[in-house]
Amino acid sequence: MKQFTTSVYILHAGKVLLLLHPKLKKWLPPGGHIEANESPPEAAKREVREETGLEIAFIKQENVWINRWNATSFERPFLCLTEEIPAHGSEGPHQHLDFIYLASPLGSTHPTGKDPMEWFTPEEVQALESDRVIFAETQEVIEVIFQHEALLTT
Repeated sequence: MKQFTTSVYILHAGKVLLLLHPKLKKWLPPGGHIEANESPPEAAKREVREETGLEIAFIKQENVWINRWNATSFERPFLCLTEEIPAHGSEGPHQHLDFIYLASPLGSTHPTGKDPMEWFTPEEVQALESDRVIFAETQEVIEVIFQHEALLTT
């Protein structure tokens, strides 16, 4: 089964915001499932607001933008991943088709969600124990983000 999801790596002052997922007990970016009648960027903003209390602006990923009465561009993700999700509880194994966005906070940089959250430097992320407290693919995405100098001007 394929499920559409979104993740948002929020960047500020050379750091990335991660939250400690309550069920998985791993550090992850804010995100979740895309609901019916919701676009990926709408889901991304909703998930960030629900999980962190922050408002965000996407870091634009393209220069081409179409805006016509019958066809309008929407924010392009930084990356799309197919993620293999193992069985957990009553839910069997499935795939997440994850639309991954980059964003910067608008206004406050102090998250107010119910789960523990921290701003991490790339070095702090890499120092976390892979697949024990953070997924290796999360570390890899963060490493790729911080290798792109143009993205660090937020």
